[in-house]
Amino acid sequence: MTRPGQALLAAGLLLAAFSLRLVFTSLSAVLPDVMATLRLSPIEGGLLTTLPVFCLGLFAPLTPRLIRLLGLERLVGLLLLTLAAATAVRGVEAYPALLAGSLGAGAAIAALNVIMPRLVKRDFPRHAALMTGLPYMFMTSGAALAAGATVPVQRALGGSWTAALASWAVPTGLATLLWLPRAWRGGTRNGRDPPGYGWLWRDRLAWQVTLFFGLQSMGFYIT
Repeated sequence: MTRPGQALLAAGLLLAAFSLRLVFTSLSAVLPDVMATLRLSPIEGGLLTTLPVFCLGLFAPLTPRLIRLLGLERLVGLLLLTLAAATAVRGVEAYPALLAGSLGAGAAIAALNVIMPRLVKRDFPRHAALMTGLPYMFMTSGAALAAGATVPVQRALGGSWTAALASWAVPTGLATLLWLPRAWRGGTRNGRDPPGYGWLWRDRLAWQVTLFFGLQSMGFYIT
């Protein structure tokens, strides 16, 4: 790969990483307004913020099979497009639309979480450490920005929480545009079945890693 091509790929990956936590923190910032406008109960409001997190665990195990069916490049393009559309749908002033957007965004993020490290190892083998750390920095920066900027954006858009939520589809849309040429050229399918997960149930280290990251995630998302 040429240096300009690798730089463009890195930009697409970082912009995609920036988009992977926007849906979690943007809705939380305007949740009181959403609940008041739609007259939601606390359970209904809690479901909106919990559903994307639940999708992370539900859809991540399906990712290897999707890679086999669609090819890595085309799958990434499809997932980014889904994430952008689902984020925009959450700007519709209707509870079913918010649920559908949260579900679609959570499913896309779950798969992208699995794919991002694989892309780094494949396309940046000589800079794996740098390209592993930078996406996480962009990811957490996106989460912080969405948490802090959603309300100011809402005020700038005339107090519309729908427009403020939909505006976070813009970074994902840009990432999609950067990735589309690669998705168009790539996408060769791998006919081999993905490896099974049965051995993980018997692996002590796998359980230790699961417990460590499970407690970490529980503390973060509950807070």
